[in-house]
Amino acid sequence: MKYFLLNNRLTTAIRTLARTLLCLLMFCFNGPILAEEQGKRSLLIDVAFVELHSGPGIGYPVLHVVEKGEYLTIQVQRTSWLKVTDKRGNTGWLHQDELLGLTTLAGDKLTSAEISSSDFQSRNYEAGVMYGDFAGAHFYNAQIAYLFTPVFSGELSVGKALGTISDSDLYEMMLISQPLPELLVSPYLAIGGGMIKTRPHSVLVDSEKRQDTLMSAAFGLKYHLARNFLLRAEYKYSLVLTDRDDNEEIKVWKLGFSVFF
Repeated sequence: MKYFLLNNRLTTAIRTLARTLLCLLMFCFNGPILAEEQGKRSLLIDVAFVELHSGPGIGYPVLHVVEKGEYLTIQVQRTSWLKVTDKRGNTGWLHQDELLGLTTLAGDKLTSAEISSSDFQSRNYEAGVMYGDFAGAHFYNAQIAYLFTPVFSGELSVGKALGTISDSDLYEMMLISQPLPELLVSPYLAIGGGMIKTRPHSVLVDSEKRQDTLMSAAFGLKYHLARNFLLRAEYKYSLVLTDRDDNEEIKVWKLGFSVFF
């Protein structure tokens, strides 16, 4: 009886934390992008002219035209668009395809790959899907993450394991540490917990549906493929806290991709 009370309390706490993190994600998505403003850079225009749009999209009207020889200061980077300011204080949005005609203050040519790398390090959100092996069962996973800093992030994930004996649904919240975010192939560590719901396929003795607490630790790699796309591989060790004599151990291998914004 005590175990079930503890399990219910832990499940309630996890759901409360999940709702809080979702609210934080919604608040931060609607707020200004502050982290990206720390890395302002000045660029020299090395083509005849560039056009500045009123918003981050080709459908926004052109507000200003900046000619060759002038400098632009990057204020915000959002995927393939940059918010810039010229020497007169005019502000607009510039697509990264036009960056091949710009240089840095040091005279180095700026390429779209450099901008994508900077976007990767200063990203705020990640969302993706993964597929793998869950103790011999097919495993499908979807996740969304918010980056508190380039090193630390919080992630919510939902997974489904389809096995020959039973199916399982997993709901987890993980804290991720990515100690070397500047690397093209960047390792990370994660710890967290959640719950697992197991449904046996056949009606046998002691084969009722179960809901248990899940504690997990993971190691993975993220590879910045191009623009705002990531490849991701992960190994996760999970401990299922059951009401039986022994707890269960589960090992999961996953591979998938994410987008960041």
